[in-house]
Amino acid sequence: MSFPSVPLVIPRFDNTLGSLLVGGLLAMALWGVTCVQTYNYFTRTNKDRSFLKIMVGILWGLDTFDSALNGHILYFYMVSNYLNPLAIFKPVWSILIHVAVTSISNFMIRTMFTVRVFKLSRRNFLLTGWIMALSLSDLVVGITITIKAFKITSFPELSKIANLMYLTFAVGTGSDLCLALALSWLLYGSRTGFRRTDSLIKILMLYTVNTGMIVAIDASMGLILYAIMPNNFIFLGFYLLLSKLYVNAYLASLNARETLRDNKDDMLSIHLSDIPHSQRFDVESTLPAEKSTGSKTESGKMAVSFQTLVSKRFESEITSSEQFPRAI
Repeated sequence: MSFPSVPLVIPRFDNTLGSLLVGGLLAMALWGVTCVQTYNYFTRTNKDRSFLKIMVGILWGLDTFDSALNGHILYFYMVSNYLNPLAIFKPVWSILIHVAVTSISNFMIRTMFTVRVFKLSRRNFLLTGWIMALSLSDLVVGITITIKAFKITSFPELSKIANLMYLTFAVGTGSDLCLALALSWLLYGSRTGFRRTDSLIKILMLYTVNTGMIVAIDASMGLILYAIMPNNFIFLGFYLLLSKLYVNAYLASLNARETLRDNKDDMLSIHLSDIPHSQRFDVESTLPAEKSTGSKTESGKMAVSFQTLVSKRFESEITSSEQFPRAI
């Protein structure tokens, strides 16, 4: 007695291997940017603490290892199993390790950003504790996914840990948004009323929002795509980029300090008309009688130029070698 043959269903390659290929190539390109930024950081003269330099070295090492995992993923599915399309249903070990490496790298960077929030908020334990709780949760969930996934023999079985997959995307996105909003809010509250200093703060706020939003958008896309299309690899294409985006954002903040410090140190001329009313003072009352006269502008206002640094202590705080990296 013969049984009817069951046709072999070959998975589509555009939303499986194609997604892995595009995500892997973009991730490798970002690794190249990471190498350039790391080289620039260590070759520039800086007074960073040894701890910070070690952290940068560790982040580069993790990112390099992660790139090696990406290469193995692509080689396994596209070369080793070129004539075995069914291999696409089996999660290779490098994908599982990639989840743990991404979680560790992201946790390290979020921790350094959270330390900056702690200092800017004048030791606000409630705010920083909440952000650290989210960051630690993402790390724990990522490690848990890696451990449990080693017991899974096929991608369809990921449904067994679907809740953890949703949780890691959601918690990671939440912690990134909280960091961006907290830093922006704290920087906004640090305005001095001087145009020069406030302009620097606006730059920091813009950089903070852009950094947090880029990473959050990538994580959100991974979450949404996994929710609506859990049976293909499109969400993995976004997940491969997650740690790369975070590392590059952090290194960019380190390398941007020198430019911002140079702009800060420029001598500045400020007129009393530019100073907020609440911060003005009576010039004539602070000068001796014989020296209280001065040139007036056509509008009749006294114009006094200050060859000094405005809010020097504050600007030194936000652009110092040890603290500025965590502010953006």
